Amino acid sequence: MHNLYLYTLISALTIASPGPGVILSLTNSLNYSLSRAIPGFIGVAVGMATISVIAATSLGLLLTSSNNSLIVIQLVGGIYLAYLGQKLFRSIPRTFKNPSLELRYAGFWKTFREGYLITLLNPKPIVFFMALFPQFTNSRKPFFSQFIILSAVFCCLCFLIHFLYGMFAHIVKQKMKTGKAFLVLNRTGGIVFCFFATILIYNGINLVFCG
Repeated sequence: MHNLYLYTLISALTIASPGPGVILSLTNSLNYSLSRAIPGFIGVAVGMATISVIAATSLGLLLTSSNNSLIVIQLVGGIYLAYLGQKLFRSIPRTFKNPSLELRYAGFWKTFREGYLITLLNPKPIVFFMALFPQFTNSRKPFFSQFIILSAVFCCLCFLIHFLYGMFAHIVKQKMKTGKAFLVLNRTGGIVFCFFATILIYNGINLVFCG
């Protein structure tokens, strides 16, 4: 294995780029708290670990070479993102006075599951890992040990960067005094989720008709 520093840099830039996982981490940190958003960060990291295993095996090649598999992943992923988007768009921030309308914390496992599924149902990381891993492995050395290191670095970076996003959201939250500001952010986040959902569904439908 070589150029681990370059691999770390490429991975960090990829993880930090805005996407559904980042939006989920930001909105969870804003709506609940940094500590309650952590299960979502863990879910995203574990989702990436699962994808890295898929990409490193023949299953990754099967998924990326099969139009039917990609269509299913993209359509299911798009529908799930649309579900999260409409839920966030319609949610009422915790700062509103009526407690019956407050956005309540979903719990550790549900927050974890959202982070995990939002990562797992995105086909792009599979292609990314399949393209990246061969560039940073040495064919003369055992692949498994190199894979463990590369995957562990990526997943640790994933948790760390999402945690930093969460810290940023927490700082912003302290400066927001009104429920209206939270409502605007929730609706913006919901629209962004629906935007990503539209892209995934469009790509899936495009594969159906264009192959």
